[in-house]
Amino acid sequence: MDITVEKIKEASYWCKELWATNDYYRQNEELVKRFNSSEFKVWQVIIRFIPVLIITFIAVLFFAIGRVADIYPIKPPEPQKVFLNEIIKPVFLSLIGIGILYFPIALLLGIKKVKKDLKNAVARSNQLKQRIERVIKENIEIISLIPEKYRYPLATSFLTEVFECGRADTMKEALNLYEEQLHRWRMENKMNEVLKKQQNNNNLLWTNLIVNSFR
Repeated sequence: MDITVEKIKEASYWCKELWATNDYYRQNEELVKRFNSSEFKVWQVIIRFIPVLIITFIAVLFFAIGRVADIYPIKPPEPQKVFLNEIIKPVFLSLIGIGILYFPIALLLGIKKVKKDLKNAVARSNQLKQRIERVIKENIEIISLIPEKYRYPLATSFLTEVFECGRADTMKEALNLYEEQLHRWRMENKMNEVLKKQQNNNNLLWTNLIVNSFR
């Protein structure tokens, strides 16, 4: 296939689309792992259980204090005993009772939330994976204009620019210019993190596709 600026632009567009979709796919896969973790499941139960106990504690405490103030308008004869029997014990027993009754509900709600989040995350991952496969299947010929190693945003943008500006007429010339620019960036210690992320994501994308093609 002859290389033209328009074809390079199109190839660059689809490479960026694939890179971004794959990056989102990887992030979503991390969510799937998180939702599958024991820590997440336990936390979903805790955040539904503890607030109810706190509300119960505050409500019973204020009720007990109000009741004591109503019964004893002046200082009670045995303050410590009254404090223990009329405030501490009711609050403690209420927390135990509510805890025993509500824990199964919190457990069911937490499990339901985990299942819902996991189901949605898995569905998104499947959609993104299908999107990647569809884009490659429909556009692999134009994508192949750019060597696999350079199919990430920073590289494709640079290649598009050098062809548009007439600095290169062949892919070999454009890639040589890009390698020279990469060397300058590295010498200047610029964009190392950006490069690393984009290159790693690109490598994982195409490696996974090769592995999956043999399954």
